[in-house]
Amino acid sequence: MNPVQLALRVLRHDSRTRTSAILTALGVMVATALVLILTALPHAAHARTERSSWQYGHPGVSDTGGVELASQDYVRGEFITRLDVSGATGGGNAPEYPAPGEVLLSPALAQKAGELPDNALADRFPERIAGTIDPQQLRYPEQLVAIVGHPKGALDEATAIAHGASLVEVEASSEDWLLQPMAWFGLFVLAAPSLVLVASASRLTAARRERRMASLQMAGATPSQVVSTVAAETGLAAVAGTVAGLLFIWPLRYLIAMIPWGNGTWFLSDITPSASAMLGVAIGVPALVVASSVLGTRRAVRSPLSAATQQQRSRPKAWRLLIIAVVAGLFVFGMTKYDEGAGFLVLVVPIAAIIWSFSLIGPWITATIGRLFSKLWRRPSVLLAGRRLISDPKGAYRSTSGMVLAVFIGSIALTALPAMTASAKSLGSTDKAGVILADVPGSQAPELRQRLDAELAQQGVQATAAGYEQVSIEGPGGAVTNGLLIDCQAAREVTSYQPSCAGPPGIHTPIDVPKSDLTVTPAILASNGEPPATPVPQGTPVSHEPNLQTVIIDRSAVPALAGSTQTTLSVLPPTEADRAKVRTAMARVAPGADIESIESRNVAGQVMTGDLHRITVIGLSIASVLAAGSAAITAAGSVIDRRRTLGALVAAGTQSKVLVRALHTEAALPALVAAGMATAAGAGVSLGLLNVMGQSTTLTLSILAPIVLGLLVAALAAAASGLMLRKIIAEPLADE
Repeated sequence: MNPVQLALRVLRHDSRTRTSAILTALGVMVATALVLILTALPHAAHARTERSSWQYGHPGVSDTGGVELASQDYVRGEFITRLDVSGATGGGNAPEYPAPGEVLLSPALAQKAGELPDNALADRFPERIAGTIDPQQLRYPEQLVAIVGHPKGALDEATAIAHGASLVEVEASSEDWLLQPMAWFGLFVLAAPSLVLVASASRLTAARRERRMASLQMAGATPSQVVSTVAAETGLAAVAGTVAGLLFIWPLRYLIAMIPWGNGTWFLSDITPSASAMLGVAIGVPALVVASSVLGTRRAVRSPLSAATQQQRSRPKAWRLLIIAVVAGLFVFGMTKYDEGAGFLVLVVPIAAIIWSFSLIGPWITATIGRLFSKLWRRPSVLLAGRRLISDPKGAYRSTSGMVLAVFIGSIALTALPAMTASAKSLGSTDKAGVILADVPGSQAPELRQRLDAELAQQGVQATAAGYEQVSIEGPGGAVTNGLLIDCQAAREVTSYQPSCAGPPGIHTPIDVPKSDLTVTPAILASNGEPPATPVPQGTPVSHEPNLQTVIIDRSAVPALAGSTQTTLSVLPPTEADRAKVRTAMARVAPGADIESIESRNVAGQVMTGDLHRITVIGLSIASVLAAGSAAITAAGSVIDRRRTLGALVAAGTQSKVLVRALHTEAALPALVAAGMATAAGAGVSLGLLNVMGQSTTLTLSILAPIVLGLLVAALAAAASGLMLRKIIAEPLADE
C-alpha cells in the first residue's frame, strides 16, 4: 500500500485525524488568502500610480508646447486634484483635455459640485462642463479631479513658480512608499499566527500520530515510508486548503477594496493577485506545510520507543533570562549609534533580536509560573495546572506564540500613533489658524491681489488679501537671517507672529541685528541668476521683539525690493461660512496655484495616521482571530493527547469541575503571559524610538488593546479545553 492510500485510509477511519486534517486545511486556506492579498498590495499601489500619472502635470512647458500645472484644492475635508492646461491635448493614459473655458470633472466631484452651493465649489471652474473623467483614469473611485482648459499662453507666467514635483505627485509617492513596506510588514506579522494556526491544527492529534508512526516503524516500516505517510496525510490537507484559499480570494477582494487608504478605496482590479503570485503561492504554501510536518516527525523517526511511551522532554533553563539583558543592551547600543548618525539598520537588528527572544523567554516564564502554582496551590485545580505547565512549558506556550509578533508590532504602533498625530497637528505654524493662502508669480502679484479683492467683494466676503515674500536679511558681518516682507498690520492679521506696529515702518526682529548696512534679498529666486541685494534705507527703525520667531520687515520700509519670483497671497475669512467662498475666489484668480491652509496641510498627516491606525486595528483583529483559533485548537489537542490521563483521573473520582478549572488555568495563562510580555516590550521599544527621533510621547488607553487581545485568546483557549474535556468524559474510555 503506497503512502497516499494509507493516508486516505487513516483519514477515512480515524475521526480525530480527519478533524485535524479539516482544521489544517482551514488554516492553510486563511494563510493562502492572506499571503495573496498582502503580496497584491504593492502591485495595487503601483497600479494606482500608473493610472493617475497624468494628473501630476508638468512644472513648465511640456514637450508638445502646452502647459499642464497640477495643484491641490480642498473642500469640506477632501482634497481636489486640479490640472490647469493650456495648449495641451492629453491622450495616452490621460483623457482628452477640454477646450479653453471648459472643464472635465470626475464623477464624484461633479456630484459634489451639484450638491453644494455654487460659490462653495462649482464657481471655481468654468461653467461649460465638457464631460466627466473615466473612473479608470482616477487614482481611486472617489477621487475629486478637475481638468480646466485655458487659452494658449495664459499659464506661461505661472510656470515660473511651479515646483519640480507637484503636491499631487509627492503625496502619491508617499502613499506608495508607505504602503509597500506596510504590505511586507503585514505579511511578516500575520504569517506567524497563520503558520502557528496550521501547525496547531496539524498537531491536534500529535500524540496519536507519533504512536502510530512508532508502531509502523517498530513493525518493520522504514523511516522513509513513515515520513512519506505523514507527508501524504498533511499534503492532502494542505493542497485542499490551498485550493480553497485561491478560490476564497475572489470574494475577499470585494471586502478589501472597501478599506480606505490615502483618501480613497480601491478598484477591484487593483487588488487582483497576479498569475505569477498565485502560482508561487499554490506551490510554496503546500510545500512549506508538508516540510513542517516532515520536520516534526524527527522524534518518532529517531526514537520510536520514546515517542510511543511519550517520555518527558527537557525543560527550559534559567539562563534564558540573560537574553533580556542582552537584547535590551543591544537596543540601547543601537539607539546610541542612531543618535550619532548611523542608519536605521542599527535599530532593526536589535528589534529583530527582541522578537526572537520571545520564543526563548516565554516557555521559561510559563514553567516558572507552573512551579509557583505547584508550591503555593490552594485548590487541586491549581496544582494540576501547575504540573501541566511544568511538564510541557514549550507546548503550553506554543499555542499563543503566533500572536506575540502581532501584539509586539501593535504595541509599537499604538504607542507611536498619538505622537504622530500630535506632530501632524503641529504643521503650519507660520500662518494663523483659518488663513487661506496661495503662491502666485511675483510679477503678477499686485494685479492678482486687486482681482482677488474684487472677487471677495463680489462673493460678499468682508476681507482683503495680504501679500508677503520670504526674504533673507544680511548684515555687514555676513550673517544671514530669514524673514518675511509684509505690511506690519497684515502680519498681525494673517500670520502667527504679532509684531508691534507702533511708530514708523521698520524691522521687527527676535534677535539683535545691526541697525545699518542691512540688505534684503528674496529667498525664492528665479533660476536665471540672483538679483542684486536691496539695501535697507538708512535710519529705518529696528525694534528687538523677543516674542517673535522670525524677522518681520514692513513693506513700506523696503519699497524697492525686486527679483522675487513668488508672492504669497493670504486671506483670513471673517467667518467659517466664508472659507469656501475665499477658496473659490482664489481658484478663479490664480489658476494652477495650490490653495492651502493649516487645515488642509494637516489633513495629509491626519490621513496618514488614520491609515496607520486603521491598518493596525485590522492587523490586530486578524491576528486575534488567528491566535485565538490556534490557541483553541492547541488547547483541545492537549486534552485529546492526555485522554488516558484525564480519563484515569475521572475514574479515580476527580470531579469534572476540578479538571475543567485546571484546564482553563493552563490554557489561559500562557496567552496572558505572551500578551503582557509582548505589550511591555513593544511599548518600551516604541518609547525608545520616539526618544531618538525627538518626538514627544503621549500614552493613551489604546495601548491596552493588545492586553484585550490576550484576554480574548485566553478565554477561547479555556473554553475549547473545557468543551473537549466534557466530550471525552462522555465517551467510553475503552475507545482509546
